[in-house]
Amino acid sequence: MSAWKRQARADKPTVPPPVTNNIPKTAEDLNLRSQSAFPSLAASVEKISISDNGSEKSTARSFSLRPSVRPVLRSAVPETHNLNPIVRPDNFGQVGQPIQIYTNHFKLNVDSEAKVNHYDIDIGMIGRDKKLRLARKDERWETLQRLAKRENFPVIWYDEGKNIYTKANLAHFTKPLQITFKMNNEDKTFQLTINNLVRQEKMRDIFDFIQKKITTRPHDPMRIIETLFKQRSRNDMVCVKNQFYDKSQRLDDLGDGRGMANGFYQALCLTQCGPTLNINLTFTCFYMPLNFVEFASKYLRKDIRDGMKDYEIDGLKKIVKNLLVETNHTGRDIRYRIRGFGLSPAKIKFTRNTGENTNGDQVEVGEEVSVADFFAEKYHRLKYPNLPCIDGMSGGNKKANWLPMEMCKVVEWERCLKPLDSVQRALVTKKSVIKPVDRYARIMQIVDKRSFATDPYLKELDIKVETGEMLKVNARILPPPEVKYRQDAVERVQFGKWTIRKQFFTTKDIKTWAICYFAPDRPNEGVIGVLKEFQVRLPQLLGRYGIRLLSNPVQKSNPANPQGIKEVLIEAQRNRWELTIVVLNNTKEEVYDYVKQLGNQRLGVITQCVSFQALERNCGKLDMYVQNLSQKINAKLGCINGVVNLKSALSRPQNDDLFMFMGADLTHTTSSTDRPSIAAVVGSRDATGSLYAARKSSLMYITLTQNGYNFSNRSGLCEQFPKAGRCSVEIIKELDTIATELLHVFQQQSGGRLPTKIVFYRDGVDDGAFQKVLDNEVKQLKAACKTVFGAKAQPKICFIVVKKRHNTRFFVYDGRETKNVEAGTVIDSMITHPSQFDFYLNSHAAIMGTSRPALYHVLHDEIGFTSDEIQQLTYYLCHTDARCSKAVSIPAPVHYAHLAAKQSRSFDYEDNRDPSEEFVENTEEISMEDIRTKLMVLDPKIQNDMWFV
Repeated sequence: MSAWKRQARADKPTVPPPVTNNIPKTAEDLNLRSQSAFPSLAASVEKISISDNGSEKSTARSFSLRPSVRPVLRSAVPETHNLNPIVRPDNFGQVGQPIQIYTNHFKLNVDSEAKVNHYDIDIGMIGRDKKLRLARKDERWETLQRLAKRENFPVIWYDEGKNIYTKANLAHFTKPLQITFKMNNEDKTFQLTINNLVRQEKMRDIFDFIQKKITTRPHDPMRIIETLFKQRSRNDMVCVKNQFYDKSQRLDDLGDGRGMANGFYQALCLTQCGPTLNINLTFTCFYMPLNFVEFASKYLRKDIRDGMKDYEIDGLKKIVKNLLVETNHTGRDIRYRIRGFGLSPAKIKFTRNTGENTNGDQVEVGEEVSVADFFAEKYHRLKYPNLPCIDGMSGGNKKANWLPMEMCKVVEWERCLKPLDSVQRALVTKKSVIKPVDRYARIMQIVDKRSFATDPYLKELDIKVETGEMLKVNARILPPPEVKYRQDAVERVQFGKWTIRKQFFTTKDIKTWAICYFAPDRPNEGVIGVLKEFQVRLPQLLGRYGIRLLSNPVQKSNPANPQGIKEVLIEAQRNRWELTIVVLNNTKEEVYDYVKQLGNQRLGVITQCVSFQALERNCGKLDMYVQNLSQKINAKLGCINGVVNLKSALSRPQNDDLFMFMGADLTHTTSSTDRPSIAAVVGSRDATGSLYAARKSSLMYITLTQNGYNFSNRSGLCEQFPKAGRCSVEIIKELDTIATELLHVFQQQSGGRLPTKIVFYRDGVDDGAFQKVLDNEVKQLKAACKTVFGAKAQPKICFIVVKKRHNTRFFVYDGRETKNVEAGTVIDSMITHPSQFDFYLNSHAAIMGTSRPALYHVLHDEIGFTSDEIQQLTYYLCHTDARCSKAVSIPAPVHYAHLAAKQSRSFDYEDNRDPSEEFVENTEEISMEDIRTKLMVLDPKIQNDMWFV
């Protein structure tokens, strides 16, 4: 743990390595298959000697040979179906300028009468010890391809797991099939068993869903078609779910043993105009196929050949845990999952296996030998005997395999999910930001290279892809709102942005403030000159917008370490500085995190961080830079920048309507399933733009104020994690409590009035979790309203899921070039859901690259919005973000929730967890009762401020 985190928070309990799932040790472990029409594996392996512990035969049991290197996360949220997503209320929206645009979808023609048989299979490898084990993914694929050719199979397609599909009947393949071939420099024997026919799928279900004859999405027929499209790409591409990466490409080195690959995404969509194939460019990170010593040196950015310090080993372990490495010093390629690190080869000793016991098992007898001596004697002397050994896990063998680092190589095309640092993110962004004209051209090149017309697999279902051009769809450009500033000054939005020519709607005077400089080194003359220019110009430029700095600033310069920062911020607290400008020069992200944690949680100091590099670049043109800075400062001070009349988006606004807007985000880490999720909820507090009183509670208040609405995150930031084990939690468990507090705050700030209508935007929902979120979170909102409103008329609720992570893109061709669609472009027909209420909205103007529209899915609506009303209301809310004078990509409430969740990752939470509880792999069912929450508490002096903008 770094000095920053040691200073900021107490050490958390260490997370032990997951308990490995049991995998079949013998062929007999696979014998029993319920209701299978085929004979068991026993017939083909009857000569294999089976022993479990060296003395007794193992009991036959049912087992599925599924890949299980990493435990599958189970959901703690029960499957329910209490509410149905609403259908579209009308024949699409009408407001706006009609246009036609292109989208990266291609129409599919599929034989609607085709029927496909789905078979359950097992593929295992018979090892040297005659025991059957789980075959690896590449081994399973190669086994099936070779057996299909040898046995003259009909056309089959394989999902690389437990399933194969074919139009033919495979009932005559009643016995397990074995085949031996050379793989990884070794002759290996594999076995295929076709267990049973699972079901027969009908392609007609796809068209019945599109034609609204059935309401349940036909996931199995869709999976069959997507698997069919993957088959021809499998041999020369790396497939990661629906992403494909050419194996022949060279990774773009990110400098720490990881590299970026470019590929494409491909998925089947069921839309109003029929089935389509969505194709987009995609980028992801893989580990570089390096010798492990070189890899570790790159990651740690130092030459480790002379040894490693303990903290370096601990840091490396977090990154490489479960990473796949291979050795070939034995003449065979053997793969291991990294479990951790041990002592150096010279210090680790083991007893040679030199004999057998009465049961025929090898036992440890004889002399002790070190790993270093063993390799020197049997292979060659190690070059780096001072480096720690890798603890490698092979298959289901839990016994440690001590591997010298230099004998290991990172397996090629191992995907990396660990987070990148800021420099790497900038590099990835630079390489992945692609102009619309280039994206369009590259997608069309991919489509052409795929040669769908000659794909023999697609002919099985008579699939034809219309590849002449991208699908052309109807769209509309919505009119933007007006933004009001002080003295009724109105700014008009053009191309997604506007100019602030008047003072902010509300502001306050600052009596005491400071500029604090933190850097590894003392400031030189050049730095001092930039800081002086900034100090002189800042009060003048802030004054333009109505923020008056009534005194000269306190000036501080300290080292960028925990003690130096803490010393300055404690002084800020003691002397009650109303605003602290923090200038950071050449510092790491953890410095910023520490400033925010200390200021927001510990001391209650309003801080505005500024990059010295940004100041230096903008030194002669501070006007625009300070305008952006001033909007954040004004919001943090509890004031309002500009106001948008949101009711003007409605066709029939009512004077007594009192709207409350809420936004929620549930963020999950991508780097580890052990880490908890962070839930954040914000809500508007009134429609007047008035200031707010601070509230103190064991739960958290966060008050957000902007554009005529006051957003509050009352008890709205918490971590969620299971009491034991690991699981997925798709819903916000404490939403009813959070919503209750938000409603109380709204009531207090609105003269005792409560909202008549609540519009709730929910981010962070995967496609498969829509029903769970609908059933649970709408119910929780209603429960909160019942608690607060009592016998009064209940508010009407509209619940909308916001989806940013999708692969649909739009393009406009003006006769000369392909460009981005304009801000305000809405698409609600042709490629949207066949019956439910959804739409795409590109609310912002992309500065660079191809704009990504947000997809909105209205799951529940008691208000009765028309398509035009909800589309315009959503678009208007995208103009109410406090951080800038331009439309953002999603509505402000849900953007605020995302910012709050993101920034709070480094904060401390109330520890409601039993100290005796640890993350362990739990094989029992986990329910919502097992999910624990930890609530974040801010300093009372700052908990009502927009600390995260």
